[in-house]
Amino acid sequence: MDLLQNIGALGLGSRLKRLSDQLMQDGIRIYRQSGLDFAPKWFPVYYFLSEVGPSSVTEVARGLGITHPSVNQVATEMIKAGLVAAYKDTKDRRKRVLALSSLGKQKRPELEIIWRDVKGALQELLDETQVDFLGYIETLERALDENSFLDRYQYRAIPNENTDFEIITYLPEFAANFKSINMAWILEDFELEDIDRQVLDHPDTYVIDPGGQILFAKDKKSDEIYGTCALIHRGEGKVELAKMGVTKSTRRKGVGKALAHMAVAHARNMGFSLLYLETNSRLASAIGLYRKVGFKRKASPKKSDYARSDVYMEIALS
Repeated sequence: MDLLQNIGALGLGSRLKRLSDQLMQDGIRIYRQSGLDFAPKWFPVYYFLSEVGPSSVTEVARGLGITHPSVNQVATEMIKAGLVAAYKDTKDRRKRVLALSSLGKQKRPELEIIWRDVKGALQELLDETQVDFLGYIETLERALDENSFLDRYQYRAIPNENTDFEIITYLPEFAANFKSINMAWILEDFELEDIDRQVLDHPDTYVIDPGGQILFAKDKKSDEIYGTCALIHRGEGKVELAKMGVTKSTRRKGVGKALAHMAVAHARNMGFSLLYLETNSRLASAIGLYRKVGFKRKASPKKSDYARSDVYMEIALS
């Protein structure tokens, strides 16, 4: 009895993972038998850099449709193997650029010989299914692009007193909302700091490009933005929940709760291992919300970038 097969849709991810693992294990054997020091999981990043040329980690992640941490993990392994080199972008020192090394470029002809037969074997396998398997995968990918698995789950699972809004991810057209909502709550009790201005004026540069995300609560009918929060990639598997605020008219209507739940789920889905936040003890209701979501208050491991911060909280994601 195949348990995963018997549980239907609930086993979809596990069955796809099982299928991937089987192909990957045979791929490892193929490269070993060919005498090549190469791993199947390196293929997407290697092929991207080989075709596109030197690229930032963010560009590789976007081009392949995978997470920023996944690219970093594979890149680290390929650097150790001598196939890839990493350096700082001359125009923006905060960006890490990846490029094939001389050894990496030299291996391309040998790898193409292997890929030719691998492609033939995989095409034979697909033909045996007698269905347009790749076409079905593309249909699934399109459906998930329009409405992610996480969003579909959250729609059913997150307790929400107001079903008239939905949680969506960043689009440049929402940058003004991100700034105005956050400026409103900050200026209620505090002063705007330089780090606030940097993030609010340049969300692409300080949040999106380094591998983070910004979430918004949007009215389904009017498209009005009710609230927002940012997930800022801080390296080493860490991500910061920051710039979280809702409009005054929608406070106590479940918007903040939905955003907080979605932020935790989204950070986990992006592959991060630790989500943390910094806040102020005056914001008692916000701290209570964070506790309900699963955050625990701890001693801060470093001095905060914010003068107003006197509370540090975190939640383990892995």
